[in-house]
Amino acid sequence: MAGLPNFIEGAAFGVLNDLLSAFRSNEGYAQPNRYEVLIFPPPKLGGGGQQNIFSGGERQSDARAISLRATNVTLPGRNLSTAQESNVYGPDREIVEGVTYADDISFSFQASSGLDERVFFENWQKNAFNEKTWNIGYYNDYISTIEMYILDQQDQRRYGLKLWEAFPKTIGANELSYGTSGEIMLLPVSFTFRYWTSLDQTQNPPINIFDRVFDTVVNATEREISRNIPKVLNRL
Repeated sequence: MAGLPNFIEGAAFGVLNDLLSAFRSNEGYAQPNRYEVLIFPPPKLGGGGQQNIFSGGERQSDARAISLRATNVTLPGRNLSTAQESNVYGPDREIVEGVTYADDISFSFQASSGLDERVFFENWQKNAFNEKTWNIGYYNDYISTIEMYILDQQDQRRYGLKLWEAFPKTIGANELSYGTSGEIMLLPVSFTFRYWTSLDQTQNPPINIFDRVFDTVVNATEREISRNIPKVLNRL
C-alpha cells in the first residue's frame, strides 16, 4: 500500500495535465463573453439584411449596429414534453409527446444618446399594431429571425442557433437617476419566438478565401470595438 499515495498523485497530475492540454488547445472552453448576435428585422421595417458597418454605401444597417450593441444575451433552451405510457409489460415508461421552447429570451443593448436602439424596436412593434387605430398587423409583417453564435478564442463561430418567427415582445423600462453619472444606459428587450434550430457551422457553403479573411478580420474588429466602448467612455 506504500505506493498508493504516489499512484493517486500521479493520476491526479495526469488528469490536471489533460485539463490544461484541453484548455490550451484550439478547442479550449466556451466563454460566455464570446458571442455574436445577428438581428434580421422584418423587410417592412427598412434596413433589412445585414450590412457590415465598414462597408460604406449610402446607408448603414441599423440592425447591424444594434446587433453589435448587445451586451447581455440569453441562449434559449428546449424542453421535451413527456407522458407516462402504462400500456406496456412491466414498469411504465416515459415517452415524448411534444416539444416546447423558452417563452421569451432577454437582451440588453447599449443605448446611444438619441436612444436610436429604442426607436428601432418601437418601430418594429408598430408593425404589429397601429398606434392610431389600434388595429393589429399581419403576423408575417412583424416576425423575423435572429442568429446567435458562440465564438472561440480566434473569434470563429463554433456553435449557432437561429430563432424563427421572432419579434420584440417587451421593451423594458429604464430608470433615470442623477447618481448614475458615467454609466452607459442598457436597454432591456425581450423577444418571443416560435422555435429555434441549430446552425451547423460545418455545413456552411464554401467561401472565397479572400472574402473569408476579410469577414474574419472585420467582424473581429467590430466586436472588439463594441466590447471596449464602456472602457473608453469611463476614461472620458
